[in-house]
Order: sequence, then C-alpha cells, then structure tokens
Amino acid sequence: MNQSTLSAAPPVSEYVDPEGRRFGYVHIEHPGSRGLGIHLSAFFGAWGNARVYQDFRGYFHRLRMLGEGAHHDWLFLCDPYGVTENGTYYLGEAGDLFVERAMHAIIDRVVADGGYPASEIVMLGSSMGATGALTLGLQRGVAGIVTVSPHIDLDICATRQNRYREVAFACPDGDPTATNNFDLTRRVRRELADYAARGVTPPRLFVQACRDDDGVFVEQVEPLVAAWRSAHGDAVLDARATGGHTSDWAPRALLLDVTSRMINGEPIPVARYLDDPQFAGTVTRPPLSHQVRRRLSLTRKAVYRKLGRPVQ
Repeated sequence: MNQSTLSAAPPVSEYVDPEGRRFGYVHIEHPGSRGLGIHLSAFFGAWGNARVYQDFRGYFHRLRMLGEGAHHDWLFLCDPYGVTENGTYYLGEAGDLFVERAMHAIIDRVVADGGYPASEIVMLGSSMGATGALTLGLQRGVAGIVTVSPHIDLDICATRQNRYREVAFACPDGDPTATNNFDLTRRVRRELADYAARGVTPPRLFVQACRDDDGVFVEQVEPLVAAWRSAHGDAVLDARATGGHTSDWAPRALLLDVTSRMINGEPIPVARYLDDPQFAGTVTRPPLSHQVRRRLSLTRKAVYRKLGRPVQ
C-alpha cells in the first residue's frame, strides 16, 4: 500500500512470516522520484505497548520527517518483538534470526514491486535501527548506509548502554557477553570482514556520533570507521563533541541530503554539515524522568562493579 502524500497517516502493509508472526511496514512512493530510502526504527519505548497505525505493533520512527522527502521513495520498518516487544536489534530470539529474515522478505517484496536496483538503495537508522541498517545494508550490498549514534557491538551495548535484556533475548544461551555469541552480537563486524576477505568494496558509510557517547564512540564507532576504511570503503564520520546518545545533530535536512548524495553518487560534505545553519540540529535536554533513570542506572552499575557482579 503506497501513497505520495502524508496529509493523513500512511497505510500500513502487513507481512506474515511462515510461523505466523506479523510485521507492519510503510512503503511511500513519490512520482518521478529516484531510488529508495529504507529507515529502520530505533527502540521506541512506550510505543511498544500501543497499537498504532491500524492494529500493527510498533512505531515507524521518522516516518513524517523523511517520508515527505519527494526525491526518493521510502520504506519504513520496525522490529516489534523482544523481551519488552521493543526490538531485538533486528535479529530474533535465542539465535533464531526470524526478524532479520522478515526484514529481508519485506525488502524483497518492495524492491520487486518498485524495481529499485541495489545501487539506488540507502539504509538509514539510529541506535538499534543503525544496527539493522548496517547488518542488512552489508548483506544486501546497497549504495549506502546512514547511521546516527549506532549500536554496533551488542555485547558492549548490553553492559554499557543498558540493553542487557534486549541482547540476551536474541542470544541462544541468553548470555550477551559470551565470546561464543560474537557471531551474533558482533554481526556487523563479521559482515564487513567478509567484504574485506572477498576484496569487495563495501557500501558507502555515513556515521554521525558524539564523542561523549559512553560505550559507543570510542569503543564501537571509531573501530568500525577504521575497519571500513581498511576494507577500502568510503566511510565519512560526522563527530560531534557533546550530546551523548542522541539524534539531535541529525535534522531532516541533513538526513535527506546525505541520502540523496549516496543515491546519486555525490561527495558527502561533512564539513558543511558541521558549519552550515541549514543542517544545524538542536540539542534537547532529556526529560527529568530520563535524567533520573539514567542516574539510577549508573549508580546500579557502580554498585554491581564494586560487588564484583556482572552488570545487567
């Protein structure tokens, strides 16, 4: 189901996997456009318990923000499964990658319907959505991947980004930090290493992240960018000094511009994104409830470490 205007809530299409699990998705077409942007939702919090967009679970992050961009068609995906029905990092449960398979099936359906070549497809996402964008984008060999504050190594995210339960849900033995689960928790690195082993150039990569994003920037983002470049890939890093784990520096104008440039094979002007007011974001102070929850989480981690217990 498609439409070229967002004056009303876009219709949601349904995919049902072989085991009967349901997934909603939104495909928006714009007459005369070129290429396809595929956006994967991040963790969506309270939306996970709400039935929105007809009766499908989940929330289609940035749907209105990007879907009105008429230069390209759009596909919006969501992972509504997991320990709190809030996402499995687009993987699945206990080693069964049913969410990943469903995402490929939906993309296959939309690509066949719209006739989009891989050279004109860009994957986008932030946080958990960036994990899915990286994994699926590498697997499909798309033109480009746009990530904001990406979660990459899920074993690190489990302990440093308060996602222990979410990652544990996806692991066969429920241990998100075990090295025997690296094939799953470090799936992005494995997919990228396969490109290097085959001598194939990976898709273009754009990463926006903040240097003070604890457990993400130094531990995950910088190593990924270095590995991408070592594989002879084009990796652009838009590094901001402060902001933590945020999308505040990635406004609509920036995301639409970098998507168009990837589809059209044009250079990405990261210096302009940093200086031009057209692409300036606005830092949002987290609500008080979020600040309190963050402080409690840090206190709990400190106590666990002092007692020598694993951080969960």
